[in-house]
Amino acid sequence: MGPSRKATTSDPSSSKQPSNTPHKKSKRPQHKKHPAPPPSASNALPGVQKIKAALRQTRRLLAKDNLAADVRVATERRLKSLEADLAKAEQARLERTMATRYHKIKFFERQKVSRRLNQTKRKLASEDVGAKERKELEARLAELRVDLNYILHYPKTKKYISLFPPEVRQAKAGQSAAEAAREAKEKSDTDKQREEIRAWMRKQMDAGELSWEPEVELEKAERKAARASKATSSMETQPARPKEEKKSKAKPKAAGIADDDFFGGDDDEDEDGEQDKDESNSDSSDDGGGRSDEDVDMDED
Repeated sequence: MGPSRKATTSDPSSSKQPSNTPHKKSKRPQHKKHPAPPPSASNALPGVQKIKAALRQTRRLLAKDNLAADVRVATERRLKSLEADLAKAEQARLERTMATRYHKIKFFERQKVSRRLNQTKRKLASEDVGAKERKELEARLAELRVDLNYILHYPKTKKYISLFPPEVRQAKAGQSAAEAAREAKEKSDTDKQREEIRAWMRKQMDAGELSWEPEVELEKAERKAARASKATSSMETQPARPKEEKKSKAKPKAAGIADDDFFGGDDDEDEDGEQDKDESNSDSSDDGGGRSDEDVDMDED
């Protein structure tokens, strides 16, 4: 009787075969942080009230009689630094106030000057323009560029003087001659200041401090601001991640268990064991048939 092979059983604890059904991990949206604003002089400095409080404390410290010499020197340096910071902070606050107050009038005047400038450039680009007219258009274009620089680079701490004042006021009914004269004088002073600032702008343009094509720089700044606002709005409209929603891992189904190598390996081994048993039975039957033939031969002898 031939040796029978024993079916080897696999140890479930030692099997490290991967499953055919991969577990899908839930992907959660990643939120991008808002970019931090670039540090500027106004953002880096503390508020005016905080600087004034620090100045008061520093002056109280200097008022003491029994103060060490090295401490007094350091405190005096700190006092000078705080005074400079206070001047910068007050200037920055004044600039913000003026920018907020005259934002609307500057916007409308910038639109008006830009429209006139584009119209003049289109007329110059046309071919049916005489030499005399072209010269007048070029002079007008230069003046409009001066006006645009006037709006864009007006002194930030001064009261804005409009480029397009209302019509000359007439003396109203019941208005005294002194009041009418005072209004005329104020208007003349305003016109004088406006022309002085325009002359300063023209001088800066001739020196190369300001561009002779401010409309190009304005378009670049507007496109950059539009891209920045679009990126900010897209980050703000991104859906927030729900806190309570938690996706559990997918459990393997019945069909997945049948296809698993770990559970399918036992069936294969059972089939191998049955085949071994059949082979052993066939071997035993063959051996029994051989012995019966020998017995017949011995009887014949």
